[in-house]
Amino acid sequence: MRNYLLALSFLTIIPLPFVRFGPEGRELSGSAAWFPLAGATIGGLLALFAWLMLFFLPPAPVAAAALILSFLLTRGLHFDGLADTADGLIGTTDREKAFQAMDDSAVGVMGAAALLLVCLLKYALLAELGLLMPLVLIFMPLAGRWAVVYAGTWFPPARNRGLGDMFLRGLRWPILLRATLLTAGLIYIFAWWHSMLVIPIIIGCMLALAAAHLLAFYAARRLGGITGDILGAASELGEVFFLFGLYLAL
Repeated sequence: MRNYLLALSFLTIIPLPFVRFGPEGRELSGSAAWFPLAGATIGGLLALFAWLMLFFLPPAPVAAAALILSFLLTRGLHFDGLADTADGLIGTTDREKAFQAMDDSAVGVMGAAALLLVCLLKYALLAELGLLMPLVLIFMPLAGRWAVVYAGTWFPPARNRGLGDMFLRGLRWPILLRATLLTAGLIYIFAWWHSMLVIPIIIGCMLALAAAHLLAFYAARRLGGITGDILGAASELGEVFFLFGLYLAL
């Protein structure tokens, strides 16, 4: 339970003043096994909000409002990583220049374009799902956080600095295994409630992991490893490709 609360405290703005991280960030790596459940918690809040809003508004504005709420709940944690990754990997061709672009607090053209395109894709896909949107919103953040643990376990850190690199060094295969089993358990429980969506959800999750893997593989080839920014981008791309996979399966 403590690791779940640690994950929830790190990934959201939910006030948990009794949860404290140690100075070296080891607890954060240990809590990564609970990232999918923390993601499902975020998704549950988004689903409840969307379900209530659909009584009064059509799907399109509800989709936009749900994405705004998602941004506020997570304080845009992974948006920064997506923008920095786009600036570093698309906006440059040199390894050191890529690191400089990713460390720069200003958002470049590539980063702004990546944020805009990802948000547009999420919005369009959620709006097309109509009344199924609340159910899908439960698993969209879960898929993104599972993708973080997956990519971070497969690939080494590119540098030895910052919280993101300490988090990466603490990730091990048993952590990914626990995160995977937890995700499977949540999907199994959901199957008792709404079995029609189970196969599309699984396909969406697999596509989210594949997207995160390809991104991390490319980053590792370019940079010699991955960074915390790459993990943030993996989460955002994981959510988009989850929606793609689920929509295509439906």
